[in-house]
Amino acid sequence: MLKLKSIVTLLIIAAFTFSCSSDDNDDLIPTDGEIFDAELIVSESGVGDNRTVNVTGGVTKTSIKSKVKFSSTTKSMRRLYITQDINGAGEEPYVFTSQEVDEKPDGSLDLVGGDKKDFEFKIDLPTPSMTNGTIVYKFWATTGRGDFRNITKRNALGDNVVGTITIKYGSGTNTGSGIKSFTQTILSAPLADGSSKTFISLFNETVYKINQGEEFAALWDFGYYYGLTGKASLASSNNYPTNIINVPTIGGVTADELNKAYFGLSSKTVVEFDAISSRSDLDFVVQPANQRINNLAVNNIIDFVDNYGNKGLIKVVEISGTDGTGDFIKLDIKVQN
Repeated sequence: MLKLKSIVTLLIIAAFTFSCSSDDNDDLIPTDGEIFDAELIVSESGVGDNRTVNVTGGVTKTSIKSKVKFSSTTKSMRRLYITQDINGAGEEPYVFTSQEVDEKPDGSLDLVGGDKKDFEFKIDLPTPSMTNGTIVYKFWATTGRGDFRNITKRNALGDNVVGTITIKYGSGTNTGSGIKSFTQTILSAPLADGSSKTFISLFNETVYKINQGEEFAALWDFGYYYGLTGKASLASSNNYPTNIINVPTIGGVTADELNKAYFGLSSKTVVEFDAISSRSDLDFVVQPANQRINNLAVNNIIDFVDNYGNKGLIKVVEISGTDGTGDFIKLDIKVQN
């Protein structure tokens, strides 16, 4: 019996060791003699850098092999942020699918090690087949939790230091509409236990639970609540009522790090909202004065501008209940990217 227990213990240890083997990003380590389609070099000094790389896209390749090299002289790098913009559709967090990596909850790459002053990775970048257009990948390193929409936040090499790999197809003319559209998006009334999906990020088109705030609060644009007098309401994460949810506290950030968004009732009709199809269709929006909007009703159209200057419209599709479990607001959203 003792021998059996010992065997089981060894198997558990082995399984645990195996499960952790990808935590050091082994899949990203280049081997001697490897040939790359693109080589990106980004350093704090800027000497010998190759920060802007252009590659011609082909119809046969499904990915390109890139070498990404970063080096710092003063600060330790903790995370690598990568975004992807396909055909002008807007930047989104790059998601590793063919390589096992150690990712932080917000989708950034964990640069394992306490004093990471340099790293060199091989990264397989997808290249979907296109006739014309571009795929743009951006890379920057941070000293801690950064922001996919703000390369200056905790940038380890300098506020605006970023590397870019652009894959060009044909003329390089993108056909994206320049807007993101969200339909039937449900934001739940906030619950005290933090389990409600109350906040939305327009960047990655994701609705978040309140208790996900520690890692994701910097991505939130606005949230829903149902007030005693203001009834159905929206508020930016920067100006969300602290007596309902204290976003800086649950996010472990200062209010200055949270996104602002500005709302006002629009003169546009539902028909006009539905007709919006391009970025220029939203240029008319003027930034409203307030970061909250109250007493919303079905078919209200809302002008809004996000923290990054993108203009948009929100249509209220449905309001269900008040401030309890299962209560929500349903929205259609169109915003510039």
